[in-house]
Amino acid sequence: MAQKNTQELKEYFKAGKRPTENQFGDFIDSFANLDDPNIFSPHYKEKSNFKFVFPEQQADQAIDILLGNVIIHGWLEIEVAGFFNFQNSVGTIKKQIVIGAFNDNYIWRSPVSRIIEASGEIVDNIYIGDIVWDDVIKQYKITVYHTNSRGNEYVVRLVHHSTADAVVNKAVLSEVYTNPLTGQRKHYVHYNENVGIKTKNPAAPLDVQGRILFDTESPVISGVAIRGYETMWARGYHFVSSDGNQNAGGFAAVGEQDKINLYYIGKYENKIVSFDPENRQSTFGGNIEVYGEVKATSHRVFSYSPVLFLDRSVDYGGYIQGIQTRLSDGTNNWFFGNAHSDTFVISSGGYDDGRQFVINRNGNAALQGKLEAKDFVVSATPTADHVFASDYKLREISDLEKFISEKNHLPEIPSAREMTDSGLSIGGFQIKLLQKIEELTLYMISMKKEIDILKSN
Repeated sequence: MAQKNTQELKEYFKAGKRPTENQFGDFIDSFANLDDPNIFSPHYKEKSNFKFVFPEQQADQAIDILLGNVIIHGWLEIEVAGFFNFQNSVGTIKKQIVIGAFNDNYIWRSPVSRIIEASGEIVDNIYIGDIVWDDVIKQYKITVYHTNSRGNEYVVRLVHHSTADAVVNKAVLSEVYTNPLTGQRKHYVHYNENVGIKTKNPAAPLDVQGRILFDTESPVISGVAIRGYETMWARGYHFVSSDGNQNAGGFAAVGEQDKINLYYIGKYENKIVSFDPENRQSTFGGNIEVYGEVKATSHRVFSYSPVLFLDRSVDYGGYIQGIQTRLSDGTNNWFFGNAHSDTFVISSGGYDDGRQFVINRNGNAALQGKLEAKDFVVSATPTADHVFASDYKLREISDLEKFISEKNHLPEIPSAREMTDSGLSIGGFQIKLLQKIEELTLYMISMKKEIDILKSN
């Protein structure tokens, strides 16, 4: 066999002629060596006869595709396909690498790579590295890692497109050796039907790690940046009906030039909640249900007749309803509210701790400690004017003296022990005191009369 040029090879296939065995060998030899640059460009090369086997029950194995100490420009594509030997490794992984490098590790354009395809069980077995310089053997290489210990057979296809001479056709394989892979060990490209940006393992149909900018000049550090108009504008996220014709509401903001006037939830003409960033106020267009804690510096209920309702969600169980204040360390300070269906309390601490003031539904109230006021009005209490009635039986002074000697308190006035044990009715006690004052007045009038008689005699 001998290499022939294109013109010579055409002579073998003229009409009516049949190539001899030697001529056919010349044809195969010529085209296998790609001698005609007009047909086979030196700037584009492929190599697809690589085949290797990773051994059974040996973990952390790898093999290098040795590219040589060469000039590598443009892009390279490496594709690995698997088979079923000891474990299913069917599928393909295709990786594209863009690089600019001269001989002797002079890399003027660092490699940038992306996975074009990764599908099948092979993604659990093979991981393709980038182009790196091996300072020991003094050449560029691509490492193929075996991330599974089960033995499997693989084939590799290389493609190189470059403005300089393509070099992958001269690549060779190293021996299989042990080389543990750390960090990322699996390639993903739509493998789990998710799309990821800045993540190799997307966890949602669209998984974006980092910020999204609709304007490259945006000052937003993270999240989504939406630019407004120089005049009035409105921007946001809205939900629409299945036919796309009806706006169901959303989250949006309206503003003017560089200022946001209002954030809102719902429809602009029928807002559920609106937020005024300038005044730092929120407006709710309906009821608010809160499960858990609400923290704020202040709350304002603004209406013609504002009422704050604390509604029970069930008709059974406890009856605790109220407002609990707390200190900065989280301990309870004061409680105002129901401690029972018929009892309202003000307590220092929790609802059942240190009750300072208790009001029962029957009208009775209890106060722990002193009560100070400028005035008290006690109503619906009988008076003591009956003392001045003509038929009132005033106790004789001798009988009064005897009662005091025996009882150590005035008649009809509770003793000190009774006051301690049972307390006092302020209204009733005041009337009793008035009664005693009126009786004392009658005694004084009687004594005045007796003194006047004695003086006259």
